[in-house]
Amino acid sequence: MNRISRLVVVPVSLLVLSAISSLAATPSTAPKQGDMAASGNIGFAYALDGDFDGVEPVLNGTFEYYTTPRVSWRGLLGITSYDVDAPGDASVDSTFFNANWVYNWERGKIHPFVTAGVGLYDQSGSSDLPSDFDESVFGVNGGGGLDWFLGPRWGLKFEGTLHGLTGEDPNTVFMGTAGVMFWF
Repeated sequence: MNRISRLVVVPVSLLVLSAISSLAATPSTAPKQGDMAASGNIGFAYALDGDFDGVEPVLNGTFEYYTTPRVSWRGLLGITSYDVDAPGDASVDSTFFNANWVYNWERGKIHPFVTAGVGLYDQSGSSDLPSDFDESVFGVNGGGGLDWFLGPRWGLKFEGTLHGLTGEDPNTVFMGTAGVMFWF
């Protein structure tokens, strides 16, 4: 790294680190019994079945109700699409709704959590695929992540879940998401 690069990189790095540390120093108020939270998340979906190509984008939104400071119930609505590893431009589009139980542990501003639930996955295949791919299937999911509370009513959410589906492929999907959460 040349001298000019160091003169730019070092001050910018210090500025970014000081902004992050000031956010981390902000007192946070984690959700309590009776609070509700909503989040918007973006991430990736990876079909573990061999007939699908790599990583695909996923978008989802959640709504949670806290029955205690440690336990919440969550509804999740999301969308993704899987490209089929076959000749042509075949794909399976998936819209899904999950109902989950969430348990979190308080560790200051960072609350690790586990989650498990059931879901309905509406899948529709492109015209290149047999009609078997157009179906609504039942599934179960489980995983975990962490909520990082940065302010009095907002934080960041990071999560990874494994989804097991009935019906045609994909049958097993891993999803990783990150997003912003607000509670009220």
